[in-house]
Amino acid sequence: MTVSIGVAQLAEQVDEDFTSLLKRADLAMYQAKEQGRNRVKIIAV
Repeated sequence: MTVSIGVAQLAEQVDEDFTSLLKRADLAMYQAKEQGRNRVKIIAV
């Protein structure tokens, strides 16, 4: 079993809705999987 995690970091001054934030976290997860399993990928704004 392997785990890949996507994290989307939101800066205080950025106005972003929950759906957009969730989509970016999902994108980060798939990028982590492409880099090899058992990874964490962080996307920051």
